Amino acid sequence: MEKRILFTTIIASIMLCACAKEIKTVADDVSVEKVSTATTEETASEESSETSDTSEKCIADYNSYDELIGDIKKILDIYEAVDFDTFFDKAEQYGWFTSSICGSFDATDKLGYIQVDIDGDGVDELLLGTNGSEENSYDVDIDGMFTIRDGKVDSVFLDYSEREFYNLYEDGVVEFNFYCPPDPWGIEYYKYNAGNLELIEGVSGEVGYHDDEWWPQYYYYDSALQKRELTEKEYDEMRDELEHKYNKPKYQLHLFREE
Repeated sequence: MEKRILFTTIIASIMLCACAKEIKTVADDVSVEKVSTATTEETASEESSETSDTSEKCIADYNSYDELIGDIKKILDIYEAVDFDTFFDKAEQYGWFTSSICGSFDATDKLGYIQVDIDGDGVDELLLGTNGSEENSYDVDIDGMFTIRDGKVDSVFLDYSEREFYNLYEDGVVEFNFYCPPDPWGIEYYKYNAGNLELIEGVSGEVGYHDDEWWPQYYYYDSALQKRELTEKEYDEMRDELEHKYNKPKYQLHLFREE
């Protein structure tokens, strides 16, 4: 319990690697792109001042899923054996260590992974997450999805915080929830294809200026980014419709603690 409390207050300060991906909302011109958190000069400076044991390990530093799985097992062993400070010092060095993954460490009996070809292109994706309840263990909660690109592991999505998170649905549909007022908030759906996420549709709200006052404005948009303004009631109804439109996949994850 002490670890969980400390996690929720400190994990937001983790600086993730330059190799993770994020989805920008439509208000920011929807796209999927690499996130760079350090310049080349900064990286070189860090490498010169740190040993290889303490330098940050990006997702793209992995050449295979086995290497990534091996490091997750390693840090899971540390989590179960040491105090929080020691664990945190080790865990923050890994680009896959997000708040969501961290929270899943509290459910080690359900934490697992599976390799499955999501888009049918012959390349397996790696899914990390937790199995459902004992009565419905196939109802999985996916925290992260990875693929192989140019011989390197590449993140398709990773849950970073409670304000921005993802869900995986059948047929390679990915749901992106974002709630960061006064920035845009809403829900978007993407189709996973060949390592990329392509927008299907979404709804969002944002604060706009109208009649000398600030008012919330709501929109629906499709893959062509054609935005249609909605009333607040239409937004709520359409969001609810989208949230029930897609079906959760049924997987049985390989549990780390069964191996």
